[in-house]
Amino acid sequence: MKTLLGVDAGGSHTTAAVADAHGTVLVRAEGGPGAVRPRAATRAAKAIFEACRDALTKAEREVRGDVLVVGAAGVGREEERLALQAALEETGIAPRVVVTSDGAIALQSAFGDRPGIALMAGTGSVAWARLESGEMARVGGLGAVLGDQGSGYDLGRQGLRAAGLALEGRGPATRLTELLLHRLQLAALGDLVRWSTTATTPAVAALAPVVLDAAAAADAVAGGIADACADDLARHVRALADRFPRGAAVRVALGGSLLARSADYRKRVVARIVAEVMAAEIADAPVDAVLGAIQMARTA
Repeated sequence: MKTLLGVDAGGSHTTAAVADAHGTVLVRAEGGPGAVRPRAATRAAKAIFEACRDALTKAEREVRGDVLVVGAAGVGREEERLALQAALEETGIAPRVVVTSDGAIALQSAFGDRPGIALMAGTGSVAWARLESGEMARVGGLGAVLGDQGSGYDLGRQGLRAAGLALEGRGPATRLTELLLHRLQLAALGDLVRWSTTATTPAVAALAPVVLDAAAAADAVAGGIADACADDLARHVRALADRFPRGAAVRVALGGSLLARSADYRKRVVARIVAEVMAAEIADAPVDAVLGAIQMARTA
C-alpha cells in the first residue's frame, strides 16, 4: 500500500498531507516554520519531519512514506534546496525525497501543466507564473527586509507603526491602538516599543488579522493600510502578466493563509488585480499548495 507525503513548508507553519497511491488525501497535520533560512536547513527539516510523522500517525500508516515531495519557501538557490533535501533524506522519512519551491507546488495545484499566475500571501508574499513557454517566473519572495509587500508581516508592521504614531500624537487616531495593545496584552507606548524590538517576523505577521478586522469594521487607518497592501499584491500579478502574450487571458489563482482566511482582504486584492490586469481570469477556489505536492509525488 503506497503512501505519498506532500508538504507545503512556509515561514510561519508547515502543512503535511498523507495520501494513497491515487493521490487521495487521507489526513493533514500542521507543524512549525519549515521555510529554509541560509545555513539553517536542518531546522527546517526538523519541522517538516515532525509534521510528516504526525500526519502518518494520524493516518495510522507506517512511520515513513514511500515518496515525499516538499515545496518550501527559501529554496530558490540550489545550495539551500540541496541542503534541505539532504537533511530530509537523513531523517529516513521516505526513500524518495524531492524538494522544490513553494511556487512549483502552488502552480501545480492551481493549473497543472497549464500557464497561469499563483499569488501567495501568508507571512511573506510572492507571485509565481508558468508562462506560455513552460518557463517559471517569480516576482516577490524577497523577505521581510527587501520585500514581502502586501503580506501578513507587512500588514502587521504597518499596523504597529500606525498605532505607535497615534500614541505619540503624530498620526491619526485609530482603533488599531486599542486592538493591538489588547492583543499583545500591553498597556502603553513604551511596552509596545519593547515588544517590537524583539518581535520575530512570524509574531508581527500574526497581527495581520487585527489590522484586517479593523479595516473590515471601517477604521480609516486600517482600511488605508489594507488597500495599500492589496495594491502591492496586485502589482506582483501585473509584473508577471506583462510577460504573457498581449490580449491573451491570464489565469490567476490566489493562495496562502492570509488570503484564505480573510474574505475582505481577498476581495480588495481581487478588485485591484482586475483593475491592473484587464485580461485576468480569477479562480474561485484558493490555491491548496499541499495538493500540488501530492500530485507531484504521484509521478516522482
